[in-house]
Amino acid sequence: MKKYLYVILCCLLSFPIAAMAEPYNLEGVVLDETGETLPGVSILVKGTQRGGTTDVNGIFNIQVSNGETLVFSYVGYATKSVKIAGQKSLEVKLEISQDSLDEVIVVGYGTQSKRTVTSSIASVNGSTLEGSPINTAGEGLKGKIAGVRVYNANNSPGAEATFIVRGGSSISQNNEPLILVDGIERSMEGINPNDIESIEVLKDAASSAIYGSRASNGVVLITTKKGAPGRMRITFEASFAHEDVERMIDYLPAEVAVPLMRDRWSTGPSPNKNFDDGYAYSAGNTSASIYSTRYLQPGESVPAGWKSCVDPLDPSKTLVFEDNDWSRECFRPAFWQNYYLGVDGGNDLLNYVGSIGYTKDSGVGVGTGFNRFSARANVVAKIRKNLKFTSAIDYSQTNTEAYASQYQVISRGLMTPSTQRRTYVSDDQWFGTPTPGPNATSPNPTFYSYYNDNSNKVNRTGLVGTLDWEPLKMWHIVGSASFFTQSSSTDAFHRADPLNGTRWADASNTDIQRMKLEAYTNYSRTFADNHSLSAMVGYSYQRYDYRYLYAKSQGHATDKIPTLNAGSTYTAATSTKQKDINIGYFGRINYDYMKKYMLTLTFREDGSSRFAEGNQWGFFPGASAGWAMHAEDFMQPIEWINNLKWRVSYGQTGNNSVGYYDAFGLYSVTTSYDGQPALITSAMPNPTLKWEKTTQLDVGFDFSVLNDRIALNVDYFNKITDNLITTRTLPNTSGFGSVLTNLGKVRFHGFDLELNTRNIVTNDFTWESKFTITYVKNKVLKLPEEEGENKRDKNRQGGYKVTMADGSIYEFGGTAEGEPLGRIYGYKHAYIITTPEQAKNAHYDASSKGWDWTTGTRLGTGKKTIGDYEWCDLNGDGIINGNDMYELGNTIPTTTGGLSNTLSYKGFTLNVFFDFALGHSVCNGFLQRQMCNFMNGNTSIPSEVLKAWNVGDDPAKAKYARFSGNDSDELNKNYRPNSDIFCQKADYLCLREVSLSYQMPKKLIKKAGMQDVRFTFAGNNLHYFTNVIGMSPEVGTTDSYSGTNNYPPIRKFSFSVKVSF
Repeated sequence: MKKYLYVILCCLLSFPIAAMAEPYNLEGVVLDETGETLPGVSILVKGTQRGGTTDVNGIFNIQVSNGETLVFSYVGYATKSVKIAGQKSLEVKLEISQDSLDEVIVVGYGTQSKRTVTSSIASVNGSTLEGSPINTAGEGLKGKIAGVRVYNANNSPGAEATFIVRGGSSISQNNEPLILVDGIERSMEGINPNDIESIEVLKDAASSAIYGSRASNGVVLITTKKGAPGRMRITFEASFAHEDVERMIDYLPAEVAVPLMRDRWSTGPSPNKNFDDGYAYSAGNTSASIYSTRYLQPGESVPAGWKSCVDPLDPSKTLVFEDNDWSRECFRPAFWQNYYLGVDGGNDLLNYVGSIGYTKDSGVGVGTGFNRFSARANVVAKIRKNLKFTSAIDYSQTNTEAYASQYQVISRGLMTPSTQRRTYVSDDQWFGTPTPGPNATSPNPTFYSYYNDNSNKVNRTGLVGTLDWEPLKMWHIVGSASFFTQSSSTDAFHRADPLNGTRWADASNTDIQRMKLEAYTNYSRTFADNHSLSAMVGYSYQRYDYRYLYAKSQGHATDKIPTLNAGSTYTAATSTKQKDINIGYFGRINYDYMKKYMLTLTFREDGSSRFAEGNQWGFFPGASAGWAMHAEDFMQPIEWINNLKWRVSYGQTGNNSVGYYDAFGLYSVTTSYDGQPALITSAMPNPTLKWEKTTQLDVGFDFSVLNDRIALNVDYFNKITDNLITTRTLPNTSGFGSVLTNLGKVRFHGFDLELNTRNIVTNDFTWESKFTITYVKNKVLKLPEEEGENKRDKNRQGGYKVTMADGSIYEFGGTAEGEPLGRIYGYKHAYIITTPEQAKNAHYDASSKGWDWTTGTRLGTGKKTIGDYEWCDLNGDGIINGNDMYELGNTIPTTTGGLSNTLSYKGFTLNVFFDFALGHSVCNGFLQRQMCNFMNGNTSIPSEVLKAWNVGDDPAKAKYARFSGNDSDELNKNYRPNSDIFCQKADYLCLREVSLSYQMPKKLIKKAGMQDVRFTFAGNNLHYFTNVIGMSPEVGTTDSYSGTNNYPPIRKFSFSVKVSF
């Protein structure tokens, strides 16, 4: 009996010990020194292959057993080990390490430790985009990447931002980088910013050469989120924003504009416009007129909502009129909303991420809008111990409502109507119905929104599957297949209107398919302890198919059926098919000794179907080297230096962005030949056409001190593109005007810098800053040399050729050897004429109508009078004409960048971000058209006219010549478009984003089953500090006459809440 009791007692005593040895799930959180959560911390059970990572809220869930040790490691922090002794939950704090170089970044066909990277690669975490009310990722990257200019010349809902890496590489071909999302070439428009894990930009040739033929403009690698081991987490985010136009031209109120214009008309060549029907500032308008200005009748009160003023021509009479703010008719406050639902989790065998999202932007432009539905699923499955399968599938649908013509709505529609123009003639009657009478020849902005529908729908599907087999340790064989399809349909319908009684409809459909098959193998080995070597070689096959259909019909009997077949006549039908195939072989070798001396060699050989046989293949090598100087023995006494790595790289990349068939010639259909349809050559073939090739040298260094409190990355780059694809003029006897050829060379050089600082770090408060700046200059080195009568100075293409007074020839403008791209040329004013003597001695101005407002007479073409500009005579012939154009500026900024400051106190985080662009100019076409009072003098009047010269003013203090009615058509062309009067320095500093977020304490939300709750208030595009008058200083690099039809920048104030369970 005692024996049995002894056995039972031993079993009972051993039970807790056995129980404690059984595996169980341990949940915990990882924090930094300030108490902020750390996402992406690597966790490993020591001595095993089991592990995981913390989620975006720093939380982890891992299976452990009593007595095991967990090892926590994170970039920039010291590794920490924690022994498991029955804890049910765990809070781990990591301390900042002196070594912050082990961050892994994405490179071409793989990843690499930042410690051993020897080329110029910029990396941005996807968290940078969180909480921002943006439609596309590009909107949230302005000024945040050194070496990359991101801007929006057009801000319509859903419009993609333009990326320019280090100035571009070409003169006439595409200058935007290759964008790859999980390896698929595609745009950012269909990608939900919430799905992005990281964005890497390959800036130099050594890093981008592995993409060969399309990498001359850099490469943007976007990686979407992947799952991590741990229990399932559900994340929901909802965001809402109020939108409005950030800035607009300031117009004179009608009570100021009407008397001013009547005074100007009274001394102009058309004084009848003050009294006849159908003019904006005339007292002769009737109830049927499109303009409201008229005399107040005896005994009549000023109509409700109207304005009035004393008639300067007859003070005994009162003028009454409407005062419509057309900017508010064109643009309205709008509402933006975004919803995101994501789920992620996994275990040692399977990790997954799934999400759906919906974004809707109602659009500040009347008649515009954007919405996107997106869904994504990423799975990483460990099939066997040495076999892993990764898949990513996504679908998106975007719907865009756009103006039928931005030019008609913004340029003509917004600039043309005066404030007195009627919006409605009577109840439920838009302007343009028969009631306004025969003067209804130019519609107001509401006309276009009412009579035109224009919508675009795009469906995108992407699928990537990758199989990674490790037959031997550190030897990987990877096969990948991806497929992307994009189907876009555009439908437009114009309802019958009084200016054009014919209804019409058009429809187009564009189908794009991209297929890519790739295979590569990579082997890595460390030998003799200090030598590390990896080698990779691969093959790529890519196919691109494009199909386009377009048709148009007219003569619809009703507005109710806006389809093509409802029209009585088909007026257009066309289709296009194109195919492009690219085959490539690529490879890379990485070597380092003690992580101190590093070398990388890359190559790619590409073959493209866009070129003729003999020129289809291009070879693009790259090499880079690095020296970790801080690791040298002689640097060890300097303890405050954490990193000092010197880098140098050299390589070549290509650009094949010519037309698909330019090398083979183009054909068009002629009416008939011998009674049969026939083809004729419309563009001359050039079988010698080949790749543009960019050679780039990069020298830089990475430097960090004081436990990485200050980190600096600086690069100098010099890019030269040879074999530029340019146009060469052909003799008339050839039957063709020109042909594309490889005869050109251009240089882009400068530096980019990124500075990160941790200014204050305490237990409760941190202040971090980031500053980026890029400086780029360019110069054309070589252009085709023409012969005979086509020969030009500096082999100039386009521009002007002027005979000077001494008989010499002066050429300027266009594109020329030894000159930069983007120059703006125009007239330059000398002074404002204020005396009859100055007017008498003024140069003959070929554009001037010679009207003398002081006498009310026409002096004759070319004459000037008091209040006019005297223009500078460049060639000294005494005549002002197109031969007198001076260099006024450049459309391309030399300097761009950004500055952010992030302050955190306990659960609160405040971020303030500015971006800037310097060194460029814009010709303000919007303001010019307003100031010249075009369209028969019936436009609104900008408040800038108050700065124009008047009799008695000091001309030195006047900003403009005397303001007159209809200067563009009837007067002396003081407000000509291409002049220094409207060429403005476009330097700007934009308060791009201010956000304040609050993360609720985990102790408060844990009982509700929530892991994280975060609230964010944000403002975007808050203010431009600039001298540009008008809607935006952000314009395209080729847009010298800007602002006339650009959708303006949108200011947003948003609120978002993010909850994780």
